[in-house]
Amino acid sequence: MAVKPNTIRLHQDIKKEFDKMSNVREFGVQKYSTDYILNFVAAKYYRAAKTVENIVFNRVSYPTQNQTELFTDLQ
Repeated sequence: MAVKPNTIRLHQDIKKEFDKMSNVREFGVQKYSTDYILNFVAAKYYRAAKTVENIVFNRVSYPTQNQTELFTDLQ
């Protein structure tokens, strides 16, 4: 099953939002904690904080082929 373009775009938007918030500085230090940013972005995009964490830290894989294509080559 291929990854839909909307899913890829959603993941890119989530990563951009996380980067934008984590680059906010006040008095020379990061203003928002990582947990706060993850929860804020999760609420904004209607996702769980763990899902956002997996997306941001590249724990989500994008399959290049589906399972049936892999096994048809063996026959």
